[in-house]
Amino acid sequence: MNIIKTLTLATALLGLGAVQTVAFADSTEAICKFFKKGELREKASGPCRFSQRQGYVVITLRNGRSFSLSPANQANHFKDQKGNKVVRTVRGNGNHKYKWEHKRVVVSFDPDSGSNAHPGNKTGETPPHLKDLVGQYGGEAEDQLMERGYVLRNSSKSGRDVYSNWQHRHDGQCITVRSDAKNGRYKSIVYTMEYDCRK
Repeated sequence: MNIIKTLTLATALLGLGAVQTVAFADSTEAICKFFKKGELREKASGPCRFSQRQGYVVITLRNGRSFSLSPANQANHFKDQKGNKVVRTVRGNGNHKYKWEHKRVVVSFDPDSGSNAHPGNKTGETPPHLKDLVGQYGGEAEDQLMERGYVLRNSSKSGRDVYSNWQHRHDGQCITVRSDAKNGRYKSIVYTMEYDCRK
């Protein structure tokens, strides 16, 4: 009996590890500026690595310090690995600012990296032409997405939610739909980075 329990636990842990690996598999090079109490910290600023998938964000600074951000209930709001509140704003040039109470990280993307192929669309914001689908239920909403030119690229379950990435067949724009795993109701639709639709 104990052996069975041990094997079951080991399998569950291996599965969890696999999920975590997939969640942050895609990443891109960027330039990060790290500010603490309003002052730029030179040793932490410079080339960095930025990863985003299914609403989760990981930022690894040049000094090795890493921030793992999980989506909160409100768009562009996160919790870091210590439970601290983080708010993201996306500037007109597509750069991201992640702000804590006493620090912030500004992430600038290389225009040649392909990480921000649609600079006019702000990552994490709801596309105006899809707002009416938030609150609708799976089958009906999916039909509407397809009628509006979107193709399903991938999906995965995380807790009580299902995250699905859709890409527009003409302009390549990628969106993430978060829906209730139980009843299929669309909770949010946001712009995401193009590489979320590439797996």
